Amino acid sequence: MNKFAGISLIVLALAISAFSQKLGKPTLTPSPLTPSQQKTLQEGVKLHDEKKYEEAVAKYKSILVENPECVAAMYELALTLEHKGEKLASMELANKGTKYLSDELPLFYVLIANNLDDLGKPDDAVKIYLDGIKLLEGNKDLGSYRASLEFNLGVTYIRQKKFAEARKILKDAVEDNYAYPSPHFLLSYVYHGTKYKIPAFLAAARFVSLEYSTQRTGTAVGIITDVLKPAAKDPKTGNINIFMDLNAPKDEGDFGMFDLLLGTLTTVRGDDDKGKSDNQMFIEAIGSIIAILSEDKKMRSTFIGKNYLPFMTELKKNGHLDALGNMILYIRDTKNADAARWVADNDAKLSAFLNWAKAYQLPAK
Repeated sequence: MNKFAGISLIVLALAISAFSQKLGKPTLTPSPLTPSQQKTLQEGVKLHDEKKYEEAVAKYKSILVENPECVAAMYELALTLEHKGEKLASMELANKGTKYLSDELPLFYVLIANNLDDLGKPDDAVKIYLDGIKLLEGNKDLGSYRASLEFNLGVTYIRQKKFAEARKILKDAVEDNYAYPSPHFLLSYVYHGTKYKIPAFLAAARFVSLEYSTQRTGTAVGIITDVLKPAAKDPKTGNINIFMDLNAPKDEGDFGMFDLLLGTLTTVRGDDDKGKSDNQMFIEAIGSIIAILSEDKKMRSTFIGKNYLPFMTELKKNGHLDALGNMILYIRDTKNADAARWVADNDAKLSAFLNWAKAYQLPAK
Protein backbone atom coordinates (compact mmCIF):
# COMPACT_ATOMS: atom_id res chain seq x y z
CA MET A 1 0.00 0.00 0.00
CA ASN A 2 1.43 3.41 -0.91
CA LYS A 3 1.50 6.40 1.40
CA PHE A 4 -1.41 8.21 -0.27
CA ALA A 5 -3.64 5.14 -0.18
CA GLY A 6 -2.90 4.76 3.52
CA ILE A 7 -3.78 8.39 4.19
CA SER A 8 -7.02 8.00 2.23
CA LEU A 9 -8.05 5.00 4.33
CA ILE A 10 -7.35 6.91 7.54
CA VAL A 11 -9.42 9.87 6.31
CA LEU A 12 -12.22 7.50 5.31
CA ALA A 13 -12.16 5.79 8.71
CA LEU A 14 -12.26 9.13 10.56
CA ALA A 15 -15.09 10.39 8.38
CA ILE A 16 -17.14 7.24 8.93
CA SER A 17 -16.54 7.55 12.66
CA ALA A 18 -17.76 11.15 12.59
CA PHE A 19 -20.94 10.28 10.69
CA SER A 20 -21.57 7.38 13.06
CA GLN A 21 -21.82 9.75 16.02
CA LYS A 22 -25.21 10.80 17.32
CA LEU A 23 -26.99 13.35 15.17
CA GLY A 24 -28.47 16.53 16.61
CA LYS A 25 -32.17 17.32 16.88
CA PRO A 26 -33.53 19.13 13.80
CA THR A 27 -34.32 22.76 14.68
CA LEU A 28 -33.87 24.76 11.45
CA THR A 29 -36.62 25.78 9.04
CA PRO A 30 -35.86 25.13 5.34
CA SER A 31 -36.52 27.59 2.53
CA PRO A 32 -39.10 26.65 -0.10
CA LEU A 33 -38.34 26.38 -3.80
CA THR A 34 -39.32 29.23 -6.07
CA PRO A 35 -41.23 28.24 -9.23
CA SER A 36 -38.05 28.69 -11.25
CA GLN A 37 -36.04 26.57 -8.83
CA GLN A 38 -38.74 23.89 -8.88
CA LYS A 39 -38.34 23.69 -12.65
CA THR A 40 -34.56 23.42 -12.31
CA LEU A 41 -34.96 20.69 -9.67
CA GLN A 42 -37.20 18.66 -11.97
CA GLU A 43 -34.66 19.04 -14.76
CA GLY A 44 -31.97 17.76 -12.39
CA VAL A 45 -34.08 14.75 -11.38
CA LYS A 46 -34.62 13.91 -15.06
CA LEU A 47 -30.88 14.12 -15.70
CA HIS A 48 -30.22 11.90 -12.68
CA ASP A 49 -32.70 9.32 -13.98
CA GLU A 50 -30.85 9.39 -17.30
CA LYS A 51 -27.60 8.77 -15.36
CA LYS A 52 -26.25 12.16 -16.42
CA TYR A 53 -24.98 12.77 -12.93
CA GLU A 54 -22.53 15.63 -13.58
CA GLU A 55 -25.24 17.65 -15.31
CA ALA A 56 -27.71 16.87 -12.52
CA VAL A 57 -25.19 17.99 -9.90
CA ALA A 58 -24.76 21.31 -11.73
CA LYS A 59 -28.55 21.88 -11.66
CA TYR A 60 -28.83 21.20 -7.93
CA LYS A 61 -25.80 23.33 -7.06
CA SER A 62 -27.23 26.24 -9.02
CA ILE A 63 -30.33 26.11 -6.81
CA LEU A 64 -28.26 25.98 -3.61
CA VAL A 65 -26.24 29.03 -4.70
CA GLU A 66 -29.51 31.00 -4.82
CA ASN A 67 -31.21 29.19 -1.94
CA PRO A 68 -28.68 27.66 0.49
CA GLU A 69 -31.38 26.35 2.87
CA CYS A 70 -33.35 24.46 0.22
CA VAL A 71 -33.48 20.91 1.60
CA ALA A 72 -35.13 19.52 -1.55
CA ALA A 73 -32.05 20.46 -3.57
CA MET A 74 -29.75 19.25 -0.76
CA TYR A 75 -31.40 15.85 -0.79
CA GLU A 76 -31.36 15.41 -4.56
CA LEU A 77 -27.71 16.50 -4.70
CA ALA A 78 -26.77 14.11 -1.87
CA LEU A 79 -28.60 11.29 -3.66
CA THR A 80 -26.82 11.96 -6.95
CA LEU A 81 -23.45 12.15 -5.18
CA GLU A 82 -24.19 8.75 -3.67
CA HIS A 83 -24.91 7.32 -7.12
CA LYS A 84 -21.68 8.85 -8.41
CA GLY A 85 -19.78 6.97 -5.71
CA GLU A 86 -18.93 10.12 -3.75
CA LYS A 87 -20.26 8.63 -0.55
CA LEU A 88 -18.47 10.87 1.96
CA ALA A 89 -19.63 14.01 0.15
CA SER A 90 -23.15 12.55 0.05
CA MET A 91 -23.07 11.88 3.80
CA GLU A 92 -21.69 15.32 4.59
CA LEU A 93 -24.54 17.02 2.74
CA ALA A 94 -27.13 14.63 4.19
CA ASN A 95 -25.78 15.38 7.66
CA LYS A 96 -26.37 19.08 7.00
CA GLY A 97 -29.91 18.24 5.86
CA THR A 98 -30.72 16.53 9.18
CA LYS A 99 -30.51 19.92 10.90
CA TYR A 100 -33.77 20.97 9.17
CA LEU A 101 -37.29 19.84 10.09
CA SER A 102 -38.63 18.89 6.66
CA ASP A 103 -40.32 16.14 4.66
CA GLU A 104 -36.85 15.12 3.50
CA LEU A 105 -35.62 14.55 7.07
CA PRO A 106 -36.03 10.74 7.13
CA LEU A 107 -34.54 10.55 3.64
CA PHE A 108 -31.34 12.20 4.89
CA TYR A 109 -31.04 9.63 7.66
CA VAL A 110 -31.64 6.86 5.12
CA LEU A 111 -28.93 8.27 2.85
CA ILE A 112 -26.37 8.40 5.65
CA ALA A 113 -27.25 4.92 6.83
CA ASN A 114 -27.25 3.47 3.29
CA ASN A 115 -23.82 4.92 2.62
CA LEU A 116 -22.48 3.50 5.88
CA ASP A 117 -23.98 0.13 4.96
CA ASP A 118 -22.33 0.30 1.52
CA LEU A 119 -19.01 1.16 3.17
CA GLY A 120 -19.20 -2.07 5.18
CA LYS A 121 -20.52 -0.49 8.38
CA PRO A 122 -24.01 -1.99 8.87
CA ASP A 123 -23.86 -1.64 12.67
CA ASP A 124 -23.10 2.06 12.30
CA ALA A 125 -26.02 2.33 9.87
CA VAL A 126 -28.29 0.79 12.50
CA LYS A 127 -27.07 3.37 15.05
CA ILE A 128 -27.96 6.20 12.67
CA TYR A 129 -31.48 4.84 12.23
CA LEU A 130 -31.93 4.36 15.98
CA ASP A 131 -30.64 7.86 16.73
CA GLY A 132 -32.98 9.33 14.13
CA ILE A 133 -35.95 7.44 15.52
CA LYS A 134 -35.13 8.52 19.08
CA LEU A 135 -34.86 12.16 18.03
CA LEU A 136 -38.35 11.99 16.52
CA GLU A 137 -40.03 10.25 19.47
CA GLY A 138 -42.81 11.83 21.50
CA ASN A 139 -44.48 13.80 18.71
CA LYS A 140 -47.44 12.27 16.87
CA ASP A 141 -47.02 14.76 14.04
CA LEU A 142 -43.64 13.17 13.25
CA GLY A 143 -45.06 9.65 13.04
CA SER A 144 -44.67 9.39 9.27
CA TYR A 145 -41.00 10.40 9.55
CA ARG A 146 -40.37 7.79 12.25
CA ALA A 147 -42.17 5.13 10.21
CA SER A 148 -39.90 5.76 7.24
CA LEU A 149 -36.79 5.32 9.38
CA GLU A 150 -38.25 2.27 11.13
CA PHE A 151 -39.06 0.64 7.80
CA ASN A 152 -35.55 1.18 6.46
CA LEU A 153 -34.06 -0.09 9.72
CA GLY A 154 -36.24 -3.17 9.27
CA VAL A 155 -34.73 -3.66 5.80
CA THR A 156 -31.22 -3.47 7.31
CA TYR A 157 -32.11 -5.96 10.04
CA ILE A 158 -33.46 -8.40 7.45
CA ARG A 159 -30.21 -8.13 5.48
CA GLN A 160 -28.43 -9.03 8.71
CA LYS A 161 -30.90 -11.91 9.24
CA LYS A 162 -32.00 -10.35 12.53
CA PHE A 163 -35.65 -11.25 12.02
CA ALA A 164 -36.84 -10.72 15.60
CA GLU A 165 -35.41 -7.19 15.58
CA ALA A 166 -36.91 -6.57 12.14
CA ARG A 167 -40.33 -7.73 13.31
CA LYS A 168 -40.24 -5.44 16.34
CA ILE A 169 -39.21 -2.29 14.46
CA LEU A 170 -41.65 -2.95 11.60
CA LYS A 171 -44.48 -3.24 14.12
CA ASP A 172 -43.44 0.21 15.39
CA ALA A 173 -43.61 1.51 11.81
CA VAL A 174 -47.13 0.12 11.39
CA GLU A 175 -48.26 1.87 14.55
CA ASP A 176 -46.57 5.15 13.62
CA ASN A 177 -48.11 5.34 10.14
CA TYR A 178 -50.92 2.87 9.49
CA ALA A 179 -51.48 4.18 5.96
CA TYR A 180 -47.85 3.50 4.91
CA PRO A 181 -47.93 0.30 2.80
CA SER A 182 -44.27 -0.76 2.99
CA PRO A 183 -44.08 -1.78 6.68
CA HIS A 184 -47.18 -3.98 6.26
CA PHE A 185 -45.57 -5.67 3.26
CA LEU A 186 -42.22 -6.31 4.91
CA LEU A 187 -43.87 -7.39 8.16
CA SER A 188 -46.01 -9.94 6.29
CA TYR A 189 -42.81 -11.24 4.66
CA VAL A 190 -41.04 -11.59 8.04
CA TYR A 191 -44.09 -13.14 9.70
CA HIS A 192 -44.50 -15.65 6.86
CA GLY A 193 -40.84 -16.63 6.86
CA THR A 194 -40.82 -17.19 10.62
CA LYS A 195 -44.00 -19.30 10.88
CA TYR A 196 -46.50 -16.69 12.07
CA LYS A 197 -49.28 -17.72 9.67
CA ILE A 198 -52.24 -15.68 10.92
CA PRO A 199 -50.22 -12.47 11.48
CA ALA A 200 -48.66 -12.90 8.02
CA PHE A 201 -52.12 -13.22 6.46
CA LEU A 202 -53.45 -10.12 8.25
CA ALA A 203 -50.42 -7.92 7.46
CA ALA A 204 -50.55 -8.99 3.80
CA ALA A 205 -54.29 -8.29 3.61
CA ARG A 206 -53.79 -4.78 4.95
CA PHE A 207 -50.97 -4.23 2.46
CA VAL A 208 -52.95 -5.25 -0.64
CA SER A 209 -55.75 -2.91 0.44
CA LEU A 210 -53.24 -0.05 0.20
CA GLU A 211 -51.15 -1.10 -2.80
CA TYR A 212 -53.28 -2.77 -5.41
CA SER A 213 -51.23 -3.24 -8.56
CA THR A 214 -47.49 -3.56 -8.04
CA GLN A 215 -45.01 -6.42 -8.03
CA ARG A 216 -45.14 -6.39 -4.24
CA THR A 217 -48.90 -6.92 -4.39
CA GLY A 218 -48.33 -10.24 -6.16
CA THR A 219 -45.91 -11.30 -3.42
CA ALA A 220 -48.38 -10.37 -0.67
CA VAL A 221 -51.19 -12.22 -2.45
CA GLY A 222 -48.90 -15.25 -2.60
CA ILE A 223 -48.54 -15.09 1.19
CA ILE A 224 -52.32 -14.86 1.67
CA THR A 225 -53.09 -17.79 -0.62
CA ASP A 226 -50.29 -19.87 0.90
CA VAL A 227 -51.74 -19.38 4.38
CA LEU A 228 -55.19 -20.39 3.09
CA LYS A 229 -54.03 -23.24 0.87
CA PRO A 230 -56.15 -26.41 1.15
CA ALA A 231 -55.00 -29.07 3.57
CA ALA A 232 -53.27 -32.05 1.96
CA LYS A 233 -55.31 -35.18 1.28
CA ASP A 234 -54.14 -38.73 1.78
CA PRO A 235 -53.77 -40.11 -1.78
CA LYS A 236 -55.07 -43.53 -0.70
CA THR A 237 -58.01 -42.66 1.55
CA GLY A 238 -58.84 -39.14 0.41
CA ASN A 239 -58.89 -38.04 4.05
CA ILE A 240 -57.63 -34.56 4.90
CA ASN A 241 -54.42 -34.56 6.94
CA ILE A 242 -54.11 -31.76 9.47
CA PHE A 243 -51.05 -31.36 11.67
CA MET A 244 -50.34 -28.93 14.48
CA ASP A 245 -46.90 -27.37 14.45
CA LEU A 246 -45.85 -27.73 18.08
CA ASN A 247 -42.86 -25.47 17.44
CA ALA A 248 -44.90 -22.57 16.10
CA PRO A 249 -44.04 -19.32 17.94
CA LYS A 250 -46.53 -17.98 20.49
CA ASP A 251 -45.10 -14.58 21.40
CA GLU A 252 -47.53 -12.80 19.05
CA GLY A 253 -50.46 -14.84 20.39
CA ASP A 254 -51.36 -18.51 20.51
CA PHE A 255 -52.66 -19.32 17.03
CA GLY A 256 -52.35 -23.11 17.29
CA MET A 257 -56.05 -23.91 16.99
CA PHE A 258 -56.56 -21.26 14.31
CA ASP A 259 -53.68 -22.69 12.28
CA LEU A 260 -55.38 -26.09 12.39
CA LEU A 261 -58.52 -24.60 10.86
CA LEU A 262 -56.78 -22.76 8.02
CA GLY A 263 -56.42 -25.72 5.69
CA THR A 264 -60.03 -26.81 6.17
CA LEU A 265 -61.77 -23.51 5.47
CA THR A 266 -61.50 -23.83 1.69
CA THR A 267 -61.89 -27.61 1.48
CA VAL A 268 -64.36 -28.95 4.05
CA ARG A 269 -67.88 -28.34 2.80
CA GLY A 270 -70.98 -28.59 4.95
CA ASP A 271 -74.56 -28.83 3.77
CA ASP A 272 -74.72 -25.05 3.40
CA ASP A 273 -71.70 -25.10 1.10
CA LYS A 274 -73.12 -27.36 -1.58
CA GLY A 275 -73.02 -25.68 -4.96
CA LYS A 276 -70.60 -22.97 -3.86
CA SER A 277 -67.68 -22.23 -6.17
CA ASP A 278 -64.05 -22.40 -5.07
CA ASN A 279 -63.99 -18.61 -5.22
CA GLN A 280 -66.93 -18.33 -2.84
CA MET A 281 -65.31 -20.78 -0.45
CA PHE A 282 -62.09 -18.76 -0.49
CA ILE A 283 -63.85 -15.45 0.20
CA GLU A 284 -65.94 -16.97 2.97
CA ALA A 285 -62.78 -18.45 4.47
CA ILE A 286 -61.41 -14.92 4.89
CA GLY A 287 -64.65 -13.91 6.59
CA SER A 288 -64.46 -16.94 8.87
CA ILE A 289 -60.92 -16.08 9.98
CA ILE A 290 -62.01 -12.53 10.81
CA ALA A 291 -65.02 -13.76 12.79
CA ILE A 292 -63.12 -16.42 14.75
CA LEU A 293 -60.26 -14.13 15.68
CA SER A 294 -62.60 -11.31 16.67
CA GLU A 295 -64.39 -13.59 19.12
CA ASP A 296 -61.17 -14.50 20.93
CA LYS A 297 -60.83 -12.03 23.81
CA LYS A 298 -57.18 -12.95 24.34
CA MET A 299 -56.34 -11.57 20.90
CA ARG A 300 -57.46 -8.07 21.78
CA SER A 301 -54.33 -7.28 23.78
CA THR A 302 -51.91 -8.50 21.08
CA PHE A 303 -50.34 -6.45 18.31
CA ILE A 304 -52.61 -7.96 15.66
CA GLY A 305 -55.61 -7.52 17.93
CA LYS A 306 -54.92 -3.82 18.21
CA ASN A 307 -53.69 -3.13 14.69
CA TYR A 308 -55.15 -5.63 12.22
CA LEU A 309 -58.35 -7.08 13.65
CA PRO A 310 -60.15 -3.71 13.95
CA PHE A 311 -59.39 -3.02 10.28
CA MET A 312 -60.46 -6.48 9.10
CA THR A 313 -63.60 -6.43 11.27
CA GLU A 314 -64.66 -3.05 9.87
CA LEU A 315 -63.81 -4.25 6.35
CA LYS A 316 -66.25 -7.14 6.73
CA LYS A 317 -68.87 -5.02 8.49
CA ASN A 318 -68.79 -2.44 5.69
CA GLY A 319 -69.40 -5.04 3.00
CA HIS A 320 -65.91 -5.04 1.44
CA LEU A 321 -65.20 -8.75 1.80
CA ASP A 322 -66.18 -9.56 -1.79
CA ALA A 323 -63.95 -6.76 -3.08
CA LEU A 324 -60.93 -7.96 -1.09
CA GLY A 325 -61.47 -11.62 -1.92
CA ASN A 326 -62.04 -11.18 -5.65
CA MET A 327 -59.15 -8.75 -5.89
CA ILE A 328 -56.83 -11.33 -4.29
CA LEU A 329 -58.10 -14.13 -6.54
CA TYR A 330 -57.74 -12.01 -9.67
CA ILE A 331 -54.21 -10.88 -8.81
CA ARG A 332 -53.22 -14.48 -8.08
CA ASP A 333 -54.59 -15.68 -11.42
CA THR A 334 -55.89 -13.26 -14.03
CA LYS A 335 -57.37 -16.26 -15.85
CA ASN A 336 -59.74 -16.90 -12.95
CA ALA A 337 -62.89 -16.17 -14.94
CA ASP A 338 -65.25 -15.49 -12.03
CA ALA A 339 -62.81 -13.17 -10.26
CA ALA A 340 -61.99 -11.37 -13.53
CA ARG A 341 -65.70 -10.91 -14.21
CA TRP A 342 -66.34 -9.55 -10.72
CA VAL A 343 -63.48 -7.06 -11.00
CA ALA A 344 -64.64 -5.93 -14.45
CA ASP A 345 -68.29 -5.57 -13.40
CA ASN A 346 -67.74 -3.97 -10.01
CA ASP A 347 -65.30 -1.13 -10.58
CA ALA A 348 -67.32 1.18 -8.31
CA LYS A 349 -67.29 -1.33 -5.43
CA LEU A 350 -63.58 -2.00 -5.84
CA SER A 351 -62.78 1.71 -5.90
CA ALA A 352 -64.99 2.30 -2.85
CA PHE A 353 -63.10 -0.43 -0.98
CA LEU A 354 -59.66 0.89 -1.89
CA ASN A 355 -60.61 4.47 -1.02
CA TRP A 356 -62.08 3.32 2.29
CA ALA A 357 -58.94 1.31 3.11
CA LYS A 358 -56.61 4.23 2.39
CA ALA A 359 -58.68 6.58 4.54
CA TYR A 360 -59.13 4.08 7.38
CA GLN A 361 -57.82 5.05 10.80
CA LEU A 362 -57.47 2.73 13.76
CA PRO A 363 -59.67 3.44 16.78
CA ALA A 364 -57.98 5.49 19.50
CA LYS A 365 -55.97 3.31 21.88
